[in-house]
Amino acid sequence: MSEEYKYNTYKEALEAVKYRSHSLKHVRPDLQTTGLIEIAVKHWAYDFEYVRKDLITTEMAMRAVRKWGGNLQHVRPDLQTPELALIAVKKWGLNLKFVPAHLQTSKVIEIALKQNPSAKQYIKVKEMFKNALEEALDE
Repeated sequence: MSEEYKYNTYKEALEAVKYRSHSLKHVRPDLQTTGLIEIAVKHWAYDFEYVRKDLITTEMAMRAVRKWGGNLQHVRPDLQTPELALIAVKKWGLNLKFVPAHLQTSKVIEIALKQNPSAKQYIKVKEMFKNALEEALDE
């Protein structure tokens, strides 16, 4: 029995994710299945950070971010989309900090700032343009 994990069988893991928040972090990674993750994310939005990244699907990411916009930080870059970024910042403008620069469109930024003006501190595109300008001037 592993000291690191509380749930060492699939049956234990299944019961835990159905009834206890943050239980997924105590499930051995090799026991995580798409079905188990779906149950965990459905019941406990904050368990998403413990999901094996290779098992995350587009649909799963969408559901997790809809439940809690901060889950965007746990979505693999290849699954992050402008739509996902919009969902995250609509929920809480400060989630802009989890939106990569290439997804910080004017619409995403506008919605984030309307929801919370303090999100201004997380605008990354200004740095991207500044770096591009500096590189252009160095040539």
